[in-house]
Amino acid sequence: MEKNTKKKSNIIKIIIGLILIVIIGGAIASKSSDPKKVGESNSSTSSKHSSEKDEKTEFKAGDVISFEGRELVVESVERNYKTGNEFIKPKDGKEYVKVNVKIENKSSEKLSYNTFDFKMEDTNGAIESPTFVSTANDLSSGELAKGGKKIGSVVFEVPANSKLKMHYQPSFWSNKDVIINM
Repeated sequence: MEKNTKKKSNIIKIIIGLILIVIIGGAIASKSSDPKKVGESNSSTSSKHSSEKDEKTEFKAGDVISFEGRELVVESVERNYKTGNEFIKPKDGKEYVKVNVKIENKSSEKLSYNTFDFKMEDTNGAIESPTFVSTANDLSSGELAKGGKKIGSVVFEVPANSKLKMHYQPSFWSNKDVIINM
């Protein structure tokens, strides 16, 4: 009996050690992948040399943002978005905002993407998840192979005429997020 107890105790210690290694590895990896602006979309100066990369976490729509092995671009923002369905309308005093994003995998591994990696902050500092309003080109969720890209839309319901900041946090293991001023 004593042998089995020692054996179980050793297995539990190994499992706890492996979990700690994964958590510490995730924290170390997230520290080395600060978001950087690497260019601007739809511009004659659309890319910067790596020596000119900005190290910051706040950007604007149209910036090409390199973050954790991916590049993200907010390609367009449509304020007061109309769903085309007379029954699906924002609440009084609110508007739908449709944000078109492009995510490109620049890493050597598969990367996940998800609509819920995005949140919208309004003038009052309230940070909300996307609504369940569907568009013809929803971002949805999935994986990107090496070099793969996905273009899609995310819709938010926000106070009308509010100053907006979109938060992008693609990693469960990291508390870092990218903020994009709309």
